[in-house]
Amino acid sequence: MVVLGAFLFSSCNEGIQAPPEGSAAATPGASGFAGTITYRNWPPADSLIDLRIVAFKNFPPGNIVTEVLSGTAIIYPPLGGANLPFNVDTTRYFVPAPGGQYKYVVVAQQFGPLVTVDWRAVGQYDLDTDPAIPSSIQVPADDTLMHVDINVDFRNLPPQPF
Repeated sequence: MVVLGAFLFSSCNEGIQAPPEGSAAATPGASGFAGTITYRNWPPADSLIDLRIVAFKNFPPGNIVTEVLSGTAIIYPPLGGANLPFNVDTTRYFVPAPGGQYKYVVVAQQFGPLVTVDWRAVGQYDLDTDPAIPSSIQVPADDTLMHVDINVDFRNLPPQPF
């Protein structure tokens, strides 16, 4: 994931938040998606530099820099602030996002010091057993899509489509 470091060029104000209250029902007025990230087999601490959720409108992503700068890729929590927590079993999240289809939703890890090249997908939203084709999501306008759950196994990474 050579250019995931381009995420540094984006900024957002909302950050990662707890999911809206309620169960499977969507929350009116809160456009975005929510779920739980479940982690297994955490790597050594020196390879944990950054961890973010990224939602791409295209799969495979074309030019990641262009997608980030144009707003067709959404990054949470926003860069410049805290990343997703390390060394936990699960993380509940809510990502504010405009309504629309997102074809590739991943947890991305910066694993080395080179912010422009040391990124990889470590988990992806997927409803079937074929990791080569991730499942897309459809975020409703002015509503929250619930149960966008992502499994991350640092010893069994998804295919890297970049």
